[in-house]
Amino acid sequence: MTKIKPRIPEGRAIKDSNEMTMEQYSEIMKKQLGKEYKRFADNVIAQVMPANNSLVLEIGPGPGWAGINLVKKRPDLMLDGLEPSNDMIKVATENAKHEGVGDRCKYINGFAENMNEIKDATYDLVISRDSLHHWIDPEKVFLEIKRVLKPTGKIYINDSRRDLNLFVKLIVNIFSRFIPNNMGKYWKSSIAASYTPQEIEEIINKIKCNDWRVNSDLMDLTI
Repeated sequence: MTKIKPRIPEGRAIKDSNEMTMEQYSEIMKKQLGKEYKRFADNVIAQVMPANNSLVLEIGPGPGWAGINLVKKRPDLMLDGLEPSNDMIKVATENAKHEGVGDRCKYINGFAENMNEIKDATYDLVISRDSLHHWIDPEKVFLEIKRVLKPTGKIYINDSRRDLNLFVKLIVNIFSRFIPNNMGKYWKSSIAASYTPQEIEEIINKIKCNDWRVNSDLMDLTI
């Protein structure tokens, strides 16, 4: 049996630094993960089937590409992005405008553990891609998601899993060496900061979200 290492938390908000601006980060992510952002949007549409004219909350949108792809594919959707980094908010706002969906994407500063400014039962759908591993207290976030979702609301949260088997770890170690701009290093640190499907299942059971399901493949988990 593969031994699962303890989680190594990753920094919360990603901001401009001497190493990289968020504009540069955004372009790198679009270039390297453009197809993955589109696939995420396709999965949300196919698996969750958002109701017409849904109001969507995206947690941790970063440069915004996942949510932007979703609203481009579904012109009836409106999206709010909750993001702790003002630098990312600036970039995501510009990206949405450039992609022609600036009138349907609004980004606000905040942490998912405390959404007090959002009223109960506001959203039809909550989505998140590669943000879960930044959450220090997933239980608080899930309780907030439960609160701000409408009774008929849905979720789609996707992230890496930490309990990779030896073969997948080998693949990650090999391929990460060839990813430019230190993104391979960040990929590995994100995996180390991620949760296991079992850890997430235990939290969901604790807060009695009985209709939420955790699915996983070799590298990712999805709620």
